[in-house]
Amino acid sequence: MSQPLLALSTGELQRLAACVRSLQSPPAEAALNQHQIASERPQVRQELLDWLAQWQQRGGSNGSLDLAISLLLEQRHQQGSDRAELVWSGPHGGTSDITRDQAVLMRELVERCEQRLLITTFNIWRGGFIAELLDRIQERLEACPDLEARMVVNIPRGTSNVVADQIRKKYIQNTWLKLWDAKRRRPSCYFDPRSLDLGRKRPTVFHVKCCVADTELLVTSANLSDSAQLDNCELGVHFPDGNQSPGNSHADAVWAHFDRLIHRQPAALVPIDEPLTPPGQSDHGHQ
Repeated sequence: MSQPLLALSTGELQRLAACVRSLQSPPAEAALNQHQIASERPQVRQELLDWLAQWQQRGGSNGSLDLAISLLLEQRHQQGSDRAELVWSGPHGGTSDITRDQAVLMRELVERCEQRLLITTFNIWRGGFIAELLDRIQERLEACPDLEARMVVNIPRGTSNVVADQIRKKYIQNTWLKLWDAKRRRPSCYFDPRSLDLGRKRPTVFHVKCCVADTELLVTSANLSDSAQLDNCELGVHFPDGNQSPGNSHADAVWAHFDRLIHRQPAALVPIDEPLTPPGQSDHGHQ
């Protein structure tokens, strides 16, 4: 009877618990579809639906079902058995896939976070799904005043030969500020100043794409654009929760790495609104 629950990833169990709490009776197929639970595994899906129906027939309530799922999640946490799950954008491979949609996951990560949020990207473009995602970030910042939100972006030099600080200011005006509602709080933003250094022999770009949301981590090939999240063939790995002691999870390690890059001297990642070159000093010496 418990096999269908055991076949679900930790992320799927978390979404099933949230679904159960929002309903008066055990979830039906439409609810499982909406929450991306075993969506590409029809046999597991049907076994789960049969199990949920038997649960209800034997007098099981949604409250007791929520408790059962919570106990299973806690057991996985205690045993360190959280399973990473694959997340895709682009065409599905077929019924043998055990993956879920990347755009759905990004939205859920933002909506769940309460303490810390880190999003990094090579390209970013406001429109469609990304516009909605950015709005949700600002909504989350309003709902959680203690939430520390950071973004790390790439500022490209392209073929321009102008000084780095001019490119930085242009990026702020033409890209960064246009992403957000100016009346609401937005994340802190950082970038790698080496991308603007004319003195480097090889061009340098910031190419990391990941998201830390409290104890969850997503590492992905997808940028923050509608084409990457919805159309391109992109692959990511989602670590649903920290399965080790505090400070030792994958999410903790990624957050700590970026924290060191920001706070070390000299900083490897600098605030987007901080001038690169102090007045009276050359442009090259401070990148």
